[in-house]
Amino acid sequence: MYEGCNKTALTSQSAIAEALLNLMKEKPYSKISVSEICKRAGVSRQTFYTLFESKGNVIAYELERKYCFRPDEHACCRISMSMEHICHAYSFYITEMEDILTLLVNNDIMYLMQDSLYRSFLSSECYLSDYSSQDRIYAADFLAGGLTGVARNYVMQGNTTSREHLEDILYSLFSGSFFR
Repeated sequence: MYEGCNKTALTSQSAIAEALLNLMKEKPYSKISVSEICKRAGVSRQTFYTLFESKGNVIAYELERKYCFRPDEHACCRISMSMEHICHAYSFYITEMEDILTLLVNNDIMYLMQDSLYRSFLSSECYLSDYSSQDRIYAADFLAGGLTGVARNYVMQGNTTSREHLEDILYSLFSGSFFR
């Protein structure tokens, strides 16, 4: 994926991402071709492949650019973010991002959200900062998987669970009290 600062390339990246998301509202992700994306975005296939490796890479870009859960951006993040803080912040995230989550679930590509969460936790300065890199990797993967699963089920159940209940269920699952 292109990560430079050329304004034309950045504009094309945005146009490609917007085109793919709009197409996903019309038809399944698996049925969308790169040619359709390029036509909708007004760019050539060569431009697409210069900026992105694949359709999945476009979604990963858009998740990072607009829809990423960033623990460091929450008021509860001071030096270290507790599990309670993560559950609180993520319950807000789930309910605020229902549109993109619904697109991901309906197109069976929530794994891209999980990858985004994993990278976000690893890059966070307030996430398990006192632990070794190896422990942080395991914890980030565990959290990303669990949080993605809860978001997926929120969408599959019609986005009807309250923010407060999401926070409670997340905390009871991750603290272990759910299984007592």
